[in-house]
Amino acid sequence: MNSRLKSINWVRAQHQGQLIKETNTPYFEHLLTVANRVAATAPLNYEIGLCHDLFEKTLVTQPDFMARLQEFGYLSDEAAHIGNCVAQLTRHFTKANNSLPKKMRKALEDERLAYVSADAQTVKYADLSDNAEWMMIHDRHHTRDYLQSKLALLTEMTDGDAVLRQQVMRQFQSLMASVG
Repeated sequence: MNSRLKSINWVRAQHQGQLIKETNTPYFEHLLTVANRVAATAPLNYEIGLCHDLFEKTLVTQPDFMARLQEFGYLSDEAAHIGNCVAQLTRHFTKANNSLPKKMRKALEDERLAYVSADAQTVKYADLSDNAEWMMIHDRHHTRDYLQSKLALLTEMTDGDAVLRQQVMRQFQSLMASVG
């Protein structure tokens, strides 16, 4: 079994029982959507996309994750890159570790994301895109505010894959037109 397949099976197991909010769809499907969207943008972006919520949604730690990747056959520098990008995509300003109001935490997160690595930004573009699709179906009332806020974020996040960034910006503009 190759490294990627081992990772897929392991990540699926880590997210076992988790569902996408408001659906009966396994959360793992969101991870696969993001991974597949970024697979062709850089050599390890599939893995970063697959694991982008691992530290937020599971008890897996970065050191354990990087060791596991090496067990799966990734080289140490590959495991470090994947682990570092996943850490960059993990929210730093959470309610659990910060008493700031939610709006302020979100603003600080957006500011922080403008400076993460190109690969992390590329994965974030795909994550935002999939989240917007979910909102159009399950939380249309808040979609316009979400799209406006994330378009502003995309304006600041300029280091990721330019083609994907433009696709997501066009998607958001189109969705904004449809929500009125």
